[in-house]
Parts: sequence; structure tokens; C-alpha cells
Amino acid sequence: MAWNKRYIIIKFPKLTNTEEILIKLNLAKYKPIKEVSLDYSNKPKTLFTGFYNDSFIIVHPDLAFDFFGKNQTETEQLFIDTFPNSEIAILVENSTVGLYSYAIINKGQKIRMKDGADGEVFNDEGNLLPEEKEILSQKIFEDDEIEEMKEDGMTDEEITAMINHEASWRVPDLLTKRYFGETVSSIDTNKIILTMYETEKISTKTYIQIVLVALFQSLYDFFLFLINIPKIKYDQPNTPQKRNINT
Repeated sequence: MAWNKRYIIIKFPKLTNTEEILIKLNLAKYKPIKEVSLDYSNKPKTLFTGFYNDSFIIVHPDLAFDFFGKNQTETEQLFIDTFPNSEIAILVENSTVGLYSYAIINKGQKIRMKDGADGEVFNDEGNLLPEEKEILSQKIFEDDEIEEMKEDGMTDEEITAMINHEASWRVPDLLTKRYFGETVSSIDTNKIILTMYETEKISTKTYIQIVLVALFQSLYDFFLFLINIPKIKYDQPNTPQKRNINT
């Protein structure tokens, strides 16, 4: 399966009440609807959560991307505040566009962050992780593949960039072994059960009530504006005084 991963994994979280976790992360608007296996969260369109191997897993279409950049986001701070003493892994992989992203936060400190796509690196901060060193110690491309790249006119610099990109691309999958005991590409995903959520729907009646209240408030504000318009005073025109021609 071509995985489109968007995982946030918290190792050994002290807080284990899912409802309380979602409240602290400002995700209380999501309501559980059913339980599914991990592979159901591929290309996520909503929120998924679950526990496996003493780790708490969050899958969401957008949240993971808030951990990559020069400045700390509100989302990142919420996770640090909620899990101050835990290791937090953020793992993204999109095979369609060749995107990879991985970051590790340990006890509130981001110790590693790297992401890129199509051979371009967007962020690269912190020391290499053991998983990165393991991958780089392996042969990324066979000798005949390297020769083919050279025959295609690629420079040594371009080949090195290609090797580094492919190595980085493999990191998110290997990092999942740290939390699941096996890589997500090799594990039986039916062993990892997640809760699928949806945002709470507003009934038509409630929606109409909200619209009417907003409309009434607007009309009331406009009425207050009208009655507070300063009245224009019309002064009588000054009548020029008659000059005494006898003086």
C-alpha cells in the first residue's frame, strides 16, 4: 500500500484519557463515530486516535504540518503543554508528491526536524537520529543505478542530493518501529485499532436560530447607530446690522 502518513505519536503519555486529551488540544469539537484499523486512516480526511504499544496515536489531515517551520505554532505548544514529559514524533509521508517530514520533540524540546519534497529540503535542524544513521549506513542505490544516473548526465552533486532525498524519505517509516515495535510498512495494521471521529453537526433548526440571532443583532446595532446620530442644528442666519448713516 502507498502510505500517505500524517501521524503524531506520543510515547508513554502520562495523560491517557482521550476525552481530556482532545479538550486540552482544542479538538473537543470532534465526536467518535466508529473504530477502524490503522490503514483506514490512510489519506485522512478527519481525526483518528488510539493507543498501541504504550503510545498514543493521532492522525489528522492538517495537524502534523504545524510542527515544521522556523517558528513554534500554537498547535505545537498545545502538544508540549499536554505532554510535557513525553517524546512526541511527527511523521508525514506523501508518495504522490515525494513529500517526507519528521520531527522529534523530547520533554518539550524539538531535537530534530527535517522535511522536503522532490529533492528539495525545506527544514533541516538538529542532530541525526539513530534511524537516520542506520539508513545512511546502508546502500541506498545499487552500483548499476548510480552508473545509470551518471549516464543520464547527473553530476556528483545531483546524485548525492538524490541519495540524501531517498534516505530521508525512508526515515518516517523506520521511525514508526520505535513506537509500534515494527515499521508501519511491515506491521499487520489490523492490530492497531483507532477511533474515527467527525465534527459535530449542527441541525437545520439550530443553524436557522443562529442566523436569526445574528440578523437581529445586526438590526439592533443599526438602530442604535441611527438614534445616536448627532442632530444637526440649523442656526438662524446672521442679519447684518443697519448702519446709522447720520453718525
